Amino acid sequence: MKSNAWKMVGVCIIAAALGWPAAAQEAAESPESATPDNPWQAMKLSGSFNTSYYFRSYDGRDDNDVYSFFSLRLKDVVEDYIDGGFSMRWHEDLNSRSPLDDVESYDPFLDLYETSGDRFRFYTGYLDLKQAVFEESRLRLGRQYLEEIDQVHFDGASYQFTPMENFDVTLFGGRPVTFYSSTSGDAVYGSNLSYRFTNQTRAALRYYRYEADPFNDDLIAAELWHMFTPELQAHGEFSLLDGDPYLWKNDLFYRVESWDLDILGQVIHLFEEVGDHTINFNPYLPLLYDYEPFTYGSVLLTKGVGPHVSLTAGFDFRATDENLNPESEYTNRDYVRGTLGAEFYPTKQLTLSFNGEYWSVDDDDRFTGVSGEVEYKPAAQWTLTAGAEYGEYVQEYLDEFLYIFGEEQVFRISPDVITYYARVKWQPTSRIYTAARFEIEDNDLDQDEWYAFRLQVGVNF
Repeated sequence: MKSNAWKMVGVCIIAAALGWPAAAQEAAESPESATPDNPWQAMKLSGSFNTSYYFRSYDGRDDNDVYSFFSLRLKDVVEDYIDGGFSMRWHEDLNSRSPLDDVESYDPFLDLYETSGDRFRFYTGYLDLKQAVFEESRLRLGRQYLEEIDQVHFDGASYQFTPMENFDVTLFGGRPVTFYSSTSGDAVYGSNLSYRFTNQTRAALRYYRYEADPFNDDLIAAELWHMFTPELQAHGEFSLLDGDPYLWKNDLFYRVESWDLDILGQVIHLFEEVGDHTINFNPYLPLLYDYEPFTYGSVLLTKGVGPHVSLTAGFDFRATDENLNPESEYTNRDYVRGTLGAEFYPTKQLTLSFNGEYWSVDDDDRFTGVSGEVEYKPAAQWTLTAGAEYGEYVQEYLDEFLYIFGEEQVFRISPDVITYYARVKWQPTSRIYTAARFEIEDNDLDQDEWYAFRLQVGVNF
């Protein structure tokens, strides 16, 4: 009895401090709320737990890993006022070594995702205090992501509220989070203002500042969404970095109902170099060098042909500015790519798909690839998939040793790679699923083949 009384005193203090006088008075005066049978009976838990075992073998070496991801959502920790959330990832290298220990010049198992060597990654952990001052509001405290502001990841606080109809405000501040470098002494803070003019038109204006001594960045961005008709929608975004043009992005969706045709288009132009002075926009910069200004464009067409066939065709390109930084040449290359695909649905249980693509990259490099896949669902709980992918590379490069002596001799390699894979998924209930995938890859440049196997078990609750 005494314990419950002290809990209610705490609720009253929090409620009064956050502008919940009515709730505080009700909690203080209601004899039923003072002695609840179960103070947590309103709380609802949901989340997921996913574990994968991953085996890979190549060139006489192998790698065994376990990856686990856990997320938890708590709703109504205090009914109608407090929610919470938590998510993390755990990785264990079963070969009993850090991925950064004894790294060779070429390690087929080391990827960018594991370069930090972290076994545990704490993604989110926060409390949401609702109806704080404004009825339509949420004060989030802890580690979090903000979708409204470029998916910024930080430890701190964000406050989202609606001071007037159709007008949403987000304020935030804290210490940025990255798993690839230290953020000691860094800070990030800013705001996002969004206003819905009509059901068809919405605009947003955001500002945020990233402080990482000796570099401090200020970004201002404006976005506009407009739905001309349900079949024609557009989005545009323009931003300034430290007062100079930084990024322009435009997206378009158009559906021609009479042709059963969907068209997706996108144009992106980077005005400003992204380097060490813009660490907030890319946590991988120490590994990938800089991004030079470029223009990117893409078009994707999806066409239905009767009830059993769907066709796709795409085209995209990337064109960089001239006079590239020599250190950035290999991460800022021009290319043109074309894709073609088809899906067939002869029955509800069977899907056949075929895809092809061709890349033309600057300096006469090319890639041609084709793939095919069969998916069969013999029952609602089972999905069986098998497929193959074939790729041919053409790469030309200068011999670095001869180049030192003034001989610009060009070498050409043209390997081909074929990959076979099979996948089985079993979902006995809506909350439990298991999946297994096996693949084998053969490269004609060597006699060693690549083998990979992944076993996955997941639970949603």
